[in-house]
Amino acid sequence: MQPKGLKKLIAVILTTTGLTASTSLFAIANQNQPKINSQADMGLETLEIYNVAISVPNIDESVRWYSDKLSFKLQSRRQVSTGIEIALMEKNGFFIDLIKIPNQRNLEGKPKKPPAHLEVIGIRNMVFYVNDLKAANAQLKAKGVPLIWESRYIPEIGTSITNFRDNNGNLIAIWERQK
Repeated sequence: MQPKGLKKLIAVILTTTGLTASTSLFAIANQNQPKINSQADMGLETLEIYNVAISVPNIDESVRWYSDKLSFKLQSRRQVSTGIEIALMEKNGFFIDLIKIPNQRNLEGKPKKPPAHLEVIGIRNMVFYVNDLKAANAQLKAKGVPLIWESRYIPEIGTSITNFRDNNGNLIAIWERQK
């Protein structure tokens, strides 16, 4: 059994991508869902981030980048009847859907550096937490990832942030967990 909100979200994703509930993407995405034991386990009280979908121009390059640079694992990859190709990547229970559709185009132009990237309305970056930001920075540099901000302390949120871009220019931030 899965939370009703998650079931609706998955139904919307399946409907918009042309998938059906019998596909392996559906099965993979739901295999680790917790069981609901009481009314307290339902609704917005249980809200947590589950996945993000990223439209990419080259799915092979993006799978390789997320695997090599951030150690995501490819869980499933398939073509759907509408000409859309989806690669489902996972790390620590978080999923990224890398999606290639026909006739893609970039309407934003060249990505801007933070904080100017916030001039365009919408979701502007993906944020992860780590326990040791300096160690994460060293690992990213060793993998050839250019850092935009490196351990920049932001007093308003009380933590340090490193950010960089993926192979398609999407901004990714890593925050250090407060100790």
